Amino acid sequence: MQSRWTLVVTVLLLLAMIGTGCAAPVQPAGAPAAPQEAAAEPAGPRAGGTLTLSLGEDFVTFHPYFDVTNHNIKPTFFEAPIRISDEGTFEPWLAESWEESEDGLSITLHLRQGIKFHNGREMTADDVVWSVEYAMNEELGHHLSDRFQTASGAEKIDDYTVRINYSEVTQSKLDGIARLYIFPQEAAETIETVPVGTGPFKFVEWVPGDQMVAERFEDYWREGLPYLDRVVVKPIPDEQARLVNLKAGSIEALMGVPLIDKAALEQEPGIVVGQTPPGFGFYAFIMNVRTPPFDNVLVRQAMNYAIDRDKIIQTAFHGEAIPVKVPYPPTSWAYAPDLEDYYTYDPERARELLAEAGYPDGFSTEMMIRGTGGPHLDIAQVYQQDLAAIGVQVELLPTELPQYWPKLFDGQFAIVSHATGEATVDPSGLFEGAACCRPFRNFFGITEDDTWFPEYRDVIFQARAESDQAKRKELYHRALEILLEQGWTIPVAWQQDVYAHRDYVKDFRTDMDGLIWLGETWLDR
Repeated sequence: MQSRWTLVVTVLLLLAMIGTGCAAPVQPAGAPAAPQEAAAEPAGPRAGGTLTLSLGEDFVTFHPYFDVTNHNIKPTFFEAPIRISDEGTFEPWLAESWEESEDGLSITLHLRQGIKFHNGREMTADDVVWSVEYAMNEELGHHLSDRFQTASGAEKIDDYTVRINYSEVTQSKLDGIARLYIFPQEAAETIETVPVGTGPFKFVEWVPGDQMVAERFEDYWREGLPYLDRVVVKPIPDEQARLVNLKAGSIEALMGVPLIDKAALEQEPGIVVGQTPPGFGFYAFIMNVRTPPFDNVLVRQAMNYAIDRDKIIQTAFHGEAIPVKVPYPPTSWAYAPDLEDYYTYDPERARELLAEAGYPDGFSTEMMIRGTGGPHLDIAQVYQQDLAAIGVQVELLPTELPQYWPKLFDGQFAIVSHATGEATVDPSGLFEGAACCRPFRNFFGITEDDTWFPEYRDVIFQARAESDQAKRKELYHRALEILLEQGWTIPVAWQQDVYAHRDYVKDFRTDMDGLIWLGETWLDR
């Protein structure tokens, strides 16, 4: 699979284009202010226009089953049978309805008729059956196989009805189906560079380092949508350059507003700032337990005692983030408040543990950074100071994303500044979808331990199959205890993506996963 990640892209930083605006007439000193006319409310969505935006770095792949750079653009091209709503429930999408069998071992999907792929062919049950089989194939190395661990296959009932079968009761079935982006089998060979799905926009071109262009899909199944004619995505890796381009009007929307600039940008005329809700993905430092000295649990625990989250929140996030100690939000029924103080900021205790582990004078190590700037680097720089105070010297290694992902997947690091987790309706998502915590396809070496790992794996799998919520909560509580005790993952803060756009861009929507939905976006100009 590593060959899939050797695609080299040259990311060109776009120079900011400073536009010339028309100044309002100057009033003579002492003259009464001209009366202000109330801004007319837009009559409603209007069709047409091109939206130009930047997501930051350039694309690595368009494959919808990989959650890597710019995966938040997926809904532009791809859709799943069901969707997670803004209220955190499941809603019909490509499937108009579904039902679960009494024994909990199957889900039957009833597909909408007449939905077309971008290549002009109708989507049918055959495509869903193939997609399930593709999702189940762990040899392909994609992320969706994590969600179909217990699926045993799919069968076509008729052209618009599919039954997905499972080998055991799996409470997270619908969360997996909500990520089962359907694309035609004939497009599989080129899907990484030419996305083909059922989404509101059809791929036109991708010029690495320059732009990606998509156009309105005329045969989109949601009548009257999308409103936009075209979407253009420009790679602008530098955060400040993105802001300059937004203010100048050379782009109209962006993801990744630096938190230090958020308050000032909110006061900028003609610009709207928004933020995804907290409580799903989170920033974390994660250790490779196969790499010394992090193969020693006492060292990992010392690293947990050494982190000053309050300082990170104030310094790296400028007071705008919410700290995380237990990676479940308080809104989840699996949240464990009694574990919040499992570790406290205690440098003295950290030094004691290092001495007990055989490192009384500390040690030196390297930390791989996800990308070359932004929050991943910011939090690492603050933590680097905390670790120096206990004798641990850390060299930070900012890593370009095309090189970062294969190194992460291959475990070529000692400790990494990363972000993990995803929005799920069922709390099993932390232990099935989050790279930090799942007991399979884990990049941090935890699956190789013969002492504590078997219990960790077993309680997670038991919770996945258990129907009694109280029992499930007990099982997840034990899994959290093991996660904290072994200490390879250090949660830092909830990940909240801050975006901004010009005020004439209407209905710019992001969901709980930070995915961007442009199907109903329109321009009031």
